[in-house]
Formats: sequence, structure tokens, C-alpha cells
Amino acid sequence: MTEEPQRIKYGTGREALIEAAVRVVARHGLHGMTFRKVAQEAGVNNSLVAHHFGSLSSLASSALAWSATTAMNDSHLAGFLESAEDYKSALWSTLSEEKDLHVYQFEMILEASRDEAIRDNIIAMYDQYTSEVSRSMFGGSATDEDHALARAVFAALDGLVLQFVSGAINREQIDSSVAALWKLAALASASRSASH
Repeated sequence: MTEEPQRIKYGTGREALIEAAVRVVARHGLHGMTFRKVAQEAGVNNSLVAHHFGSLSSLASSALAWSATTAMNDSHLAGFLESAEDYKSALWSTLSEEKDLHVYQFEMILEASRDEAIRDNIIAMYDQYTSEVSRSMFGGSATDEDHALARAVFAALDGLVLQFVSGAINREQIDSSVAALWKLAALASASRSASH
């Protein structure tokens, strides 16, 4: 027996449709996303999806921006270097409660390798993630070299998330890897501070 989707409340339609799109893509892949499936997942009429977004491409882009902001806020990426334990806890919370959100992003990343129209959105998403890590590590005065290091740190975190959502690693492995990465990032940040 399949679970009946919840009906959305008036005035919350756009975000509910974005969240529904994320769940649909996480289950069926990007090419499995249709107005009908998204509407059914959100518990609304197909015409509401078209009304809010106009095209599947627009819906996918909006969902990507929403998923990146939500993932960043939920994982407390901006506070990465403040506390390894707090970051591990926040990351685990978003991975266990919002796994579809991360699967959606990886679906979009893969699609960007085939579709140039999506690529700019992926670049913007990664720039946003890198900037958050850079602020956490270096404050507001990061150099190009600092940004390169922040990108490398985020790439490691991103890889851990990919490994988790694919089922290749478990929470214990994520926690120990994040702790090791945190130590390296803290050393790099301290070394940079000492040299300036």
C-alpha cells in the first residue's frame, strides 16, 4: 500500500513543489522527473507546477538552489572549523533526515556533465559551498590560495557525502573522516594565520 502524499497548504505551494521535485529525482533520477510525478508527490494538480515554474528545467534549477542553501544551513558548513563535534552532528543530521536532498544534488552534478545549461548552476552551487568553507577557515580575508584550499576541503566533504548516499560508507566512517579532515583544515588555517 502506497502512502498518500500530503496536501500542501495555501501559500506554501512553490517550496512544497521544490521539495517534491527533490524527492522525485532522488527516487527516479532526473529523467524520471515529470510535472505529473512532482504534482502527485506534492498532492496538487499538474497545472500548479507549470504555473510556478513554467518548465522542468526551471523547476530543476530552483530545486538545486534550494537544496544547496538547505544543505549548507542544515550542516552548519559556515561553522565547520568552530567545532568538529558540532559539525559532525549537524552533517549526520542532514544526511539522515535529508538524504534525498544530497542525492538530488549529485543527480544534477552528473547531468551537468551532459547538459551545459545546468553547468552554470552547478558552478554557482560549488562556489557557494567553497565560499562558506573559506569564511569558516579564513574569515573575510581569503587569498586565491586560501580559496583553493577551501575548495579542496569541501571536495573531501562532498566526496564523503557521495560515498554515504551511495551506501559505500557508514556514519562511523564519516565521523572519523570528518574528524581527520577537520584536523588538517585547522592546521592549514593556523599555519596561514601564523604566516600573516
